Amino acid sequence: MTAIENPDTSTEKFGRDHFNDFDLDSPEFNEHYTEVLDELVSKCPVAHSNVGRGYHVLSRYADVRRASQDWEHFSSAEGYQPNRPKDMAPIYPDECDPPYQTRWRRALDYHLSPRVVRSYEAAVTQHANFLIDEFIADGECDFIAGFAAALPGRAWFNSFLGRPLEDLPPLMTAIEHALVGPIEGRADGWAELVGYLDAHLKEREKEPPRNDLTGAVLKGVDLDDGVNPELGPGFEFELGAPCPWEHKVAALANLTAGGLGTATLLLAGMAHHLATHPEDRARLAENEELHDKAVEEFVRAYASVVAMSRTVRGEVEIAGQTFQDGDRVLLLYPAACRDPEMYENPTKLDIDRNLPVNAAFGFGPHRCIGSHLARLLAKVTLRVLLDRLPDFALAPGCEPTYQTSVTREIQGLRLIFEPGSPIGADL
Repeated sequence: MTAIENPDTSTEKFGRDHFNDFDLDSPEFNEHYTEVLDELVSKCPVAHSNVGRGYHVLSRYADVRRASQDWEHFSSAEGYQPNRPKDMAPIYPDECDPPYQTRWRRALDYHLSPRVVRSYEAAVTQHANFLIDEFIADGECDFIAGFAAALPGRAWFNSFLGRPLEDLPPLMTAIEHALVGPIEGRADGWAELVGYLDAHLKEREKEPPRNDLTGAVLKGVDLDDGVNPELGPGFEFELGAPCPWEHKVAALANLTAGGLGTATLLLAGMAHHLATHPEDRARLAENEELHDKAVEEFVRAYASVVAMSRTVRGEVEIAGQTFQDGDRVLLLYPAACRDPEMYENPTKLDIDRNLPVNAAFGFGPHRCIGSHLARLLAKVTLRVLLDRLPDFALAPGCEPTYQTSVTREIQGLRLIFEPGSPIGADL
């Protein structure tokens, strides 16, 4: 892949040449995040990275969508991180292709379907009110620690896993290390999560079968030729044989990492926007019929999953470039969310926008299985914030900071508001 020569670009002011020397984990990308996304979309359909074994970056909506859907040429079987730690255990079903991935998806889809997710709305609302009760009398809070990072985990642990909430804090730390921590420590974070869920599954295996998410994971699926035994510890298998225990643990770990680690940016980003755009907050407070459209727009604007990696199979042309077998390609979903070819005036957060499709959740076989849960968390958060903290604003001199890798995280969002009274939302 040749470098882009003399590009008409202002990337020099962003600290590095993001077209020819892109680095997903670089401080320059983190610091100039949206500016770099927009530069890539407008001027560089295929960027290049020299990190590790090297990889290429697709950023435009049409290209990201095509590669996401074409799993035969853009395989997930060698991992979703561009420079995957070799000692990290395989993460099924994210790190495999159809038909094996399809078997897992069919086994799990029902338990994260709109119907099932809606049944947890009252419980999620109770958790949200409980968290606000903890700080509402203070007139201020760290919204990340006090709410945005806490609500997804509490909802997942309570409603989907049935695990004690006191186990949650160390797992949140482990997931952070696994997703956005230093590359050399990510396998350790993942191993801690896997160890906890291995014990959970072994406990449940001793109980009568239940028709819930953990029950579906325990039931498992049959092995098929979408499996890559080269990824992680090798094993012998026959097509049609039951999947090994390690795959079941990996599947639950994959869902848990998504359930705990990817909704914080959405909830915090929504709160930050409303705190700094009181006109939007007022309209949403007065017009609940706008909430669904607004939530969808917040999802687009605050896409939590930054990138997923694919490995090229065979030779394929996309975005005017020919890729060879074994090339690594990064699909940059937040950039696709900002493509003006798909979204009019995409840099503006417009709560009235009608979204035909939301690129933040991805496309194809690996489209986000937790999309309905993410929407529910955002819907409940929006309603509870407007109801209980109607005048919240950003604390003076407080701007949040971010950390970017495969996912994007936000820290230090301090809000102020008129003190209120707890409502006694016991759990």
